[in-house]
Amino acid sequence: MSAECDDGVCITCSDQLLALVVERVDEATRTARGTIDGRQAEVSIDLLGGVHPGDVLLCHGGVALQQAARDEVET
Repeated sequence: MSAECDDGVCITCSDQLLALVVERVDEATRTARGTIDGRQAEVSIDLLGGVHPGDVLLCHGGVALQQAARDEVET
């Protein structure tokens, strides 16, 4: 396991999506800040358009892959 692994889960090897609840969007850097399981996180939103505070993003490896409805995921 590499130094980037957290809690025994390797981000490279896992196929886990994490739900980020967006608090702020920075269009200049194409990033969104928010919380994942109550912890602060920042992800790239290069693959998505129209991201706004309150949105839920499904993320892997620090990249938002798609938007989800709040009732579709546990936040």
